[in-house]
Amino acid sequence: MFTVYRNYTGIKPEHRGAVVALGNFDGLHRGHQAVIAQAKSIADNTGARLGLAMFSPHPKRFFRPDSPPFSLMSARIRADILPGLGVSVCYEIPFDAALRDMNDTEFFEQVLHRGLGISHLVVGEDFGFGKNRCGDVDSLRRLCRAHGTGLGTVAPVGLHELYGKFGSTEIRDAIRNGNVFHAAHVLSRPWTVDGVVTHGDRIGRTIGYPTANIAYGDHIRPKKGIYCVEVRLSDDPDWYPAVASSGIRPTVGGTEERLEVHILDFDRDIYGQHADVRFRSFIRPEEKFDTVGAMQKQIARDVLGARAVFSI
Repeated sequence: MFTVYRNYTGIKPEHRGAVVALGNFDGLHRGHQAVIAQAKSIADNTGARLGLAMFSPHPKRFFRPDSPPFSLMSARIRADILPGLGVSVCYEIPFDAALRDMNDTEFFEQVLHRGLGISHLVVGEDFGFGKNRCGDVDSLRRLCRAHGTGLGTVAPVGLHELYGKFGSTEIRDAIRNGNVFHAAHVLSRPWTVDGVVTHGDRIGRTIGYPTANIAYGDHIRPKKGIYCVEVRLSDDPDWYPAVASSGIRPTVGGTEERLEVHILDFDRDIYGQHADVRFRSFIRPEEKFDTVGAMQKQIARDVLGARAVFSI
Protein backbone atom coordinates (compact mmCIF):
# COMPACT_ATOMS: atom_id res chain seq x y z
CA MET A 1 0.00 0.00 0.00
CA PHE A 2 1.29 3.46 -0.94
CA THR A 3 1.48 5.86 2.02
CA VAL A 4 2.03 9.62 2.15
CA TYR A 5 3.30 11.49 5.22
CA ARG A 6 3.06 15.26 5.27
CA ASN A 7 5.64 15.69 8.00
CA TYR A 8 8.86 14.07 9.20
CA THR A 9 7.50 13.33 12.67
CA GLY A 10 5.09 10.65 13.83
CA ILE A 11 6.36 8.11 11.29
CA LYS A 12 5.00 4.64 12.01
CA PRO A 13 7.61 1.97 12.84
CA GLU A 14 6.89 0.05 9.63
CA HIS A 15 7.71 3.15 7.58
CA ARG A 16 11.06 3.80 9.26
CA GLY A 17 14.32 2.26 8.11
CA ALA A 18 13.59 2.88 4.44
CA VAL A 19 16.03 3.44 1.63
CA VAL A 20 15.15 7.01 0.69
CA ALA A 21 15.61 9.01 -2.50
CA LEU A 22 15.80 12.69 -1.53
CA GLY A 23 15.18 15.74 -3.72
CA ASN A 24 12.55 18.14 -5.04
CA PHE A 25 11.20 15.68 -7.64
CA ASP A 26 9.04 18.22 -9.48
CA GLY A 27 8.03 16.30 -12.59
CA LEU A 28 9.59 12.93 -11.76
CA HIS A 29 11.61 13.23 -14.96
CA ARG A 30 14.29 10.84 -16.22
CA GLY A 31 16.94 12.34 -13.95
CA HIS A 32 14.71 11.85 -10.92
CA GLN A 33 13.94 8.34 -12.06
CA ALA A 34 17.66 7.51 -12.11
CA VAL A 35 17.93 8.54 -8.44
CA ILE A 36 14.85 6.50 -7.55
CA ALA A 37 16.11 3.50 -9.55
CA GLN A 38 19.38 3.40 -7.61
CA ALA A 39 17.49 3.64 -4.33
CA LYS A 40 15.19 0.83 -5.49
CA SER A 41 18.15 -1.40 -6.33
CA ILE A 42 19.53 -0.91 -2.82
CA ALA A 43 16.12 -1.50 -1.24
CA ASP A 44 15.62 -4.68 -3.25
CA ASN A 45 19.04 -6.00 -2.24
CA THR A 46 18.57 -5.23 1.46
CA GLY A 47 14.89 -6.07 1.80
CA ALA A 48 14.11 -2.52 2.95
CA ARG A 49 11.16 -0.35 1.99
CA LEU A 50 11.69 2.20 -0.81
CA GLY A 51 10.79 5.75 0.17
CA LEU A 52 10.90 9.17 -1.46
CA ALA A 53 11.46 12.37 0.53
CA MET A 54 10.70 15.76 -0.97
CA PHE A 55 9.96 19.30 0.16
CA SER A 56 6.50 20.85 0.28
CA PRO A 57 6.04 23.53 -0.78
CA HIS A 58 8.86 23.61 -3.29
CA PRO A 59 11.69 25.73 -1.79
CA LYS A 60 11.36 28.17 -4.70
CA ARG A 61 7.75 28.83 -3.73
CA PHE A 62 8.79 29.42 -0.12
CA PHE A 63 11.56 31.88 -0.96
CA ARG A 64 9.68 33.55 -3.82
CA PRO A 65 5.98 33.36 -2.92
CA ASP A 66 5.00 35.86 -5.62
CA SER A 67 6.79 34.11 -8.47
CA PRO A 68 4.63 32.95 -11.41
CA PRO A 69 3.27 29.39 -11.34
CA PHE A 70 6.02 26.89 -12.16
CA SER A 71 4.95 23.45 -10.90
CA LEU A 72 5.25 20.59 -13.40
CA MET A 73 3.14 18.13 -11.45
CA SER A 74 0.42 18.06 -8.82
CA ALA A 75 0.75 15.94 -5.69
CA ARG A 76 -2.13 13.84 -7.01
CA ILE A 77 -0.32 12.94 -10.24
CA ARG A 78 2.91 12.29 -8.34
CA ALA A 79 1.12 9.87 -6.03
CA ASP A 80 -0.30 8.12 -9.09
CA ILE A 81 3.16 7.61 -10.64
CA LEU A 82 5.35 6.74 -7.64
CA PRO A 83 4.00 3.22 -6.95
CA GLY A 84 4.89 2.27 -10.53
CA LEU A 85 8.50 3.23 -9.75
CA GLY A 86 8.50 0.93 -6.72
CA VAL A 87 8.05 3.66 -4.10
CA SER A 88 5.82 2.60 -1.20
CA VAL A 89 6.06 5.65 1.05
CA CYS A 90 6.41 9.37 0.30
CA TYR A 91 7.58 11.81 2.96
CA GLU A 92 6.54 15.39 2.18
CA ILE A 93 8.87 17.46 4.37
CA PRO A 94 7.27 20.83 5.22
CA PHE A 95 9.52 23.61 3.97
CA ASP A 96 8.97 26.36 6.53
CA ALA A 97 11.04 28.90 8.44
CA ALA A 98 12.25 26.26 10.90
CA LEU A 99 13.52 24.02 8.11
CA ARG A 100 15.04 26.98 6.28
CA ASP A 101 17.16 27.82 9.32
CA MET A 102 18.53 24.30 9.87
CA ASN A 103 22.16 23.83 8.91
CA ASP A 104 23.27 20.65 7.18
CA THR A 105 23.95 18.76 10.42
CA GLU A 106 20.65 19.80 12.02
CA PHE A 107 18.69 18.81 8.92
CA PHE A 108 20.31 15.40 8.75
CA GLU A 109 19.95 14.62 12.44
CA GLN A 110 16.46 16.06 13.03
CA VAL A 111 14.76 15.21 9.73
CA LEU A 112 16.51 12.24 8.19
CA HIS A 113 17.97 10.39 11.19
CA ARG A 114 15.56 10.96 14.07
CA GLY A 115 12.53 11.91 11.98
CA LEU A 116 12.43 9.42 9.12
CA GLY A 117 14.90 6.93 10.55
CA ILE A 118 16.41 6.23 7.13
CA SER A 119 18.74 3.29 6.56
CA HIS A 120 20.22 4.50 3.28
CA LEU A 121 20.06 7.77 1.32
CA VAL A 122 20.34 8.40 -2.42
CA VAL A 123 20.71 11.87 -3.96
CA GLY A 124 21.90 13.50 -7.15
CA GLU A 125 25.56 14.51 -7.21
CA ASP A 126 24.58 18.20 -7.28
CA PHE A 127 22.25 18.01 -4.27
CA GLY A 128 22.50 20.97 -1.88
CA PHE A 129 20.72 21.39 1.45
CA GLY A 130 20.74 23.24 4.76
CA LYS A 131 20.67 26.96 5.49
CA ASN A 132 22.05 28.91 2.52
CA ARG A 133 22.77 25.51 0.91
CA CYS A 134 25.66 24.96 3.33
CA GLY A 135 25.42 21.20 2.82
CA ASP A 136 26.43 19.15 -0.21
CA VAL A 137 27.31 15.56 -1.04
CA ASP A 138 30.59 15.81 0.88
CA SER A 139 28.85 16.84 4.10
CA LEU A 140 26.19 14.16 3.51
CA ARG A 141 28.94 11.58 3.21
CA ARG A 142 30.41 12.70 6.54
CA LEU A 143 27.02 12.74 8.28
CA CYS A 144 25.96 9.36 6.89
CA ARG A 145 29.24 7.80 7.99
CA ALA A 146 28.81 9.22 11.51
CA HIS A 147 25.29 7.79 11.83
CA GLY A 148 25.84 4.42 10.15
CA THR A 149 23.69 5.38 7.16
CA GLY A 150 24.45 4.30 3.63
CA LEU A 151 24.79 6.91 0.88
CA GLY A 152 24.42 6.64 -2.87
CA THR A 153 24.91 9.44 -5.40
CA VAL A 154 23.76 9.63 -9.01
CA ALA A 155 25.46 11.57 -11.79
CA PRO A 156 23.32 13.86 -13.98
CA VAL A 157 21.44 12.04 -16.73
CA GLY A 158 21.15 13.41 -20.25
CA LEU A 159 20.47 12.43 -23.83
CA HIS A 160 23.81 13.72 -25.09
CA GLU A 161 26.52 16.07 -23.82
CA LEU A 162 25.37 18.68 -26.37
CA TYR A 163 21.89 18.78 -24.84
CA GLY A 164 22.95 18.89 -21.20
CA LYS A 165 21.34 17.05 -18.33
CA PHE A 166 17.68 16.20 -18.01
CA GLY A 167 16.19 18.69 -15.58
CA SER A 168 13.05 20.48 -14.49
CA THR A 169 14.33 23.81 -15.87
CA GLU A 170 14.69 22.32 -19.35
CA ILE A 171 11.17 20.92 -19.16
CA ARG A 172 9.72 24.26 -18.04
CA ASP A 173 11.48 26.05 -20.90
CA ALA A 174 10.11 23.52 -23.39
CA ILE A 175 6.55 23.90 -22.10
CA ARG A 176 6.74 27.70 -22.17
CA ASN A 177 7.82 27.41 -25.81
CA GLY A 178 5.00 25.03 -26.68
CA ASN A 179 7.44 22.15 -27.22
CA VAL A 180 5.41 19.62 -25.26
CA PHE A 181 6.89 16.80 -27.35
CA HIS A 182 10.38 17.52 -25.99
CA ALA A 183 8.96 17.95 -22.49
CA ALA A 184 7.39 14.50 -22.79
CA HIS A 185 10.74 13.03 -23.83
CA VAL A 186 12.54 14.41 -20.78
CA LEU A 187 9.67 13.45 -18.48
CA SER A 188 9.34 9.98 -20.08
CA ARG A 189 5.58 10.61 -20.29
CA PRO A 190 3.31 13.38 -21.62
CA TRP A 191 3.18 16.48 -19.46
CA THR A 192 -0.14 16.34 -17.57
CA VAL A 193 -2.30 19.02 -15.96
CA ASP A 194 -5.13 18.00 -13.66
CA GLY A 195 -8.00 19.79 -11.96
CA VAL A 196 -11.74 19.96 -11.45
CA VAL A 197 -13.95 20.66 -14.46
CA THR A 198 -15.77 23.95 -13.90
CA HIS A 199 -18.37 26.01 -15.75
CA GLY A 200 -17.06 28.58 -18.20
CA ASP A 201 -18.74 31.19 -20.37
CA ARG A 202 -20.48 28.49 -22.47
CA ILE A 203 -19.38 30.23 -25.68
CA GLY A 204 -17.94 27.00 -27.06
CA ARG A 205 -21.29 25.27 -26.68
CA THR A 206 -23.07 27.97 -28.68
CA ILE A 207 -20.75 27.46 -31.67
CA GLY A 208 -20.81 23.67 -31.59
CA TYR A 209 -17.61 23.02 -29.63
CA PRO A 210 -18.43 22.63 -25.92
CA THR A 211 -15.40 22.77 -23.64
CA ALA A 212 -14.42 21.56 -20.20
CA ASN A 213 -12.72 24.33 -18.23
CA ILE A 214 -9.88 23.40 -15.88
CA ALA A 215 -8.01 25.84 -13.64
CA TYR A 216 -4.22 25.66 -13.85
CA GLY A 217 -3.61 26.40 -10.18
CA ASP A 218 0.16 26.41 -9.60
CA HIS A 219 0.89 24.45 -12.79
CA ILE A 220 3.29 26.17 -15.15
CA ARG A 221 1.51 27.88 -18.05
CA PRO A 222 2.34 26.55 -21.51
CA LYS A 223 2.73 28.75 -24.56
CA LYS A 224 -0.63 30.30 -25.42
CA GLY A 225 -2.20 28.33 -28.23
CA ILE A 226 -4.04 25.24 -29.38
CA TYR A 227 -2.90 21.71 -28.53
CA CYS A 228 -3.74 18.10 -29.22
CA VAL A 229 -4.38 16.55 -25.82
CA GLU A 230 -5.97 13.51 -24.22
CA VAL A 231 -8.36 13.62 -21.29
CA ARG A 232 -9.09 11.11 -18.54
CA LEU A 233 -11.96 11.61 -16.11
CA SER A 234 -12.26 10.54 -12.49
CA ASP A 235 -15.12 8.14 -13.26
CA ASP A 236 -13.54 6.61 -16.38
CA PRO A 237 -10.11 4.96 -16.90
CA ASP A 238 -10.04 5.66 -20.65
CA TRP A 239 -8.15 8.50 -22.33
CA TYR A 240 -10.22 10.54 -24.80
CA PRO A 241 -8.69 12.50 -27.72
CA ALA A 242 -9.33 16.23 -27.49
CA VAL A 243 -8.33 19.71 -28.61
CA ALA A 244 -7.30 22.19 -25.93
CA SER A 245 -7.03 25.97 -25.92
CA SER A 246 -4.60 27.49 -23.44
CA GLY A 247 -4.72 31.26 -23.20
CA ILE A 248 -6.84 34.29 -22.48
CA ARG A 249 -9.39 33.98 -25.37
CA PRO A 250 -8.75 37.44 -26.90
CA THR A 251 -11.53 37.11 -29.49
CA VAL A 252 -14.20 37.14 -26.77
CA GLY A 253 -12.44 39.67 -24.54
CA GLY A 254 -10.97 37.20 -22.08
CA THR A 255 -8.29 38.29 -19.62
CA GLU A 256 -7.76 35.26 -17.36
CA GLU A 257 -5.48 32.50 -18.61
CA ARG A 258 -7.30 29.19 -18.60
CA LEU A 259 -7.33 25.72 -20.09
CA GLU A 260 -10.41 24.80 -22.17
CA VAL A 261 -10.72 21.30 -23.58
CA HIS A 262 -13.05 20.07 -26.31
CA ILE A 263 -13.27 16.27 -26.18
CA LEU A 264 -13.87 14.79 -29.63
CA ASP A 265 -17.10 12.85 -30.21
CA PHE A 266 -18.09 13.23 -26.57
CA ASP A 267 -21.39 14.34 -25.04
CA ARG A 268 -21.54 13.87 -21.27
CA ASP A 269 -22.04 16.16 -18.31
CA ILE A 270 -18.66 16.12 -16.56
CA TYR A 271 -18.88 19.26 -14.42
CA GLY A 272 -17.36 18.70 -10.99
CA GLN A 273 -15.29 15.73 -12.08
CA HIS A 274 -11.52 15.63 -11.73
CA ALA A 275 -9.82 15.53 -15.12
CA ASP A 276 -6.27 14.72 -16.21
CA VAL A 277 -5.16 16.46 -19.41
CA ARG A 278 -2.00 15.18 -21.05
CA PHE A 279 -0.44 17.32 -23.78
CA ARG A 280 0.51 15.56 -27.00
CA SER A 281 1.43 18.24 -29.56
CA PHE A 282 1.24 21.95 -30.32
CA ILE A 283 -1.08 22.96 -33.17
CA ARG A 284 -0.83 26.75 -33.44
CA PRO A 285 -0.39 29.94 -31.39
CA GLU A 286 -3.39 31.74 -29.89
CA GLU A 287 -4.98 34.26 -32.25
CA LYS A 288 -7.44 37.12 -32.01
CA PHE A 289 -10.08 36.81 -34.72
CA ASP A 290 -12.20 39.63 -36.09
CA THR A 291 -15.41 37.71 -35.46
CA VAL A 292 -16.63 34.70 -33.52
CA GLY A 293 -17.57 33.16 -36.88
CA ALA A 294 -13.97 33.36 -38.07
CA MET A 295 -12.85 31.75 -34.83
CA GLN A 296 -15.42 28.99 -35.30
CA LYS A 297 -14.04 28.18 -38.77
CA GLN A 298 -10.50 27.97 -37.41
CA ILE A 299 -11.63 25.70 -34.58
CA ALA A 300 -13.16 23.40 -37.19
CA ARG A 301 -9.77 23.24 -38.93
CA ASP A 302 -8.05 22.59 -35.61
CA VAL A 303 -10.42 19.71 -34.90
CA LEU A 304 -9.78 18.19 -38.32
CA GLY A 305 -6.03 18.43 -37.68
CA ALA A 306 -6.43 16.75 -34.31
CA ARG A 307 -8.48 13.97 -35.87
CA ALA A 308 -5.59 13.34 -38.27
CA VAL A 309 -3.09 13.26 -35.40
CA PHE A 310 -5.23 10.74 -33.51
CA SER A 311 -6.08 8.80 -36.70
CA ILE A 312 -9.81 9.28 -36.14
